[in-house]
Amino acid sequence: MKKDYKEKITNQIISALEQDQIPWISPFEKQIIPVNYLTKRPYNGVNLLSLWVTGMIEGYTGNYWIGFRQANQLGGRVKKGEKGTPITICCPLKPKDEDDISTGKEIIRHYYKTDYVFNLYSQIEGIDFEADPPTYRPIIEFETLIKRTGMRIRHQGERAYYSLKEDFINMPFKSKFKTRTAYYQTLAHELIHATMKEGRCGRNLLKENPQSGRALEELTAELGSAYLLAEYGLKADLQNSAAYIQSWIKALKSDTDYIFKASKMAKDALKWLVNQ
Repeated sequence: MKKDYKEKITNQIISALEQDQIPWISPFEKQIIPVNYLTKRPYNGVNLLSLWVTGMIEGYTGNYWIGFRQANQLGGRVKKGEKGTPITICCPLKPKDEDDISTGKEIIRHYYKTDYVFNLYSQIEGIDFEADPPTYRPIIEFETLIKRTGMRIRHQGERAYYSLKEDFINMPFKSKFKTRTAYYQTLAHELIHATMKEGRCGRNLLKENPQSGRALEELTAELGSAYLLAEYGLKADLQNSAAYIQSWIKALKSDTDYIFKASKMAKDALKWLVNQ
């Protein structure tokens, strides 16, 4: 992964945070998840974050994206002077007849390369298109996912939190929240925290360094819950960031891998939840 790509995304996130904007909240109302117009494949992980941040900064009005050659393939072109948004693509290396000794299975290795995409609504001309209505999974499937995880969820009091020692999530009753969406946003955040337990994702961030580890764990939960909510068409509106923003800015300025670490752990947490 190119250094300048990491620096660009990191600098965009720092700039947004310094302006009191939360860059992992989708700037789009209807089509929350960015989608490649030609392949209809949604972007995820740090690519999703990169496109959200760019959409927020540039004020784009839609969430379809397309590559330079893909636009040409459809008879369109990139507008003069427009610059693409970088994304990473995972590519398999050519096989070298290498097998895992313990399993006898072929080892598949990958490498990452940087590519660029353009916003179809604002940066491309010559393509007549209609925006397909976005399809999202019904919220009842979110309830089913929660049940499959086997997480213990207790409803009492006024505070939402995850207890690592006793391994349960505490939530206020739904009636305590202004909207149903607000309830699920909070629950999604705590579900990501709950994956830190050994035997799930086993993140030891709090043990390694309580102060910086807590900030990184909170960023992981923020990203993970935003990714999870997007799958169900729920736009994150997370309000628990203020206490950690300065810590995140400081860490981002000193480590261009920081947001990628958090995003990777968020994706691992999401993968664990959906695969139960």
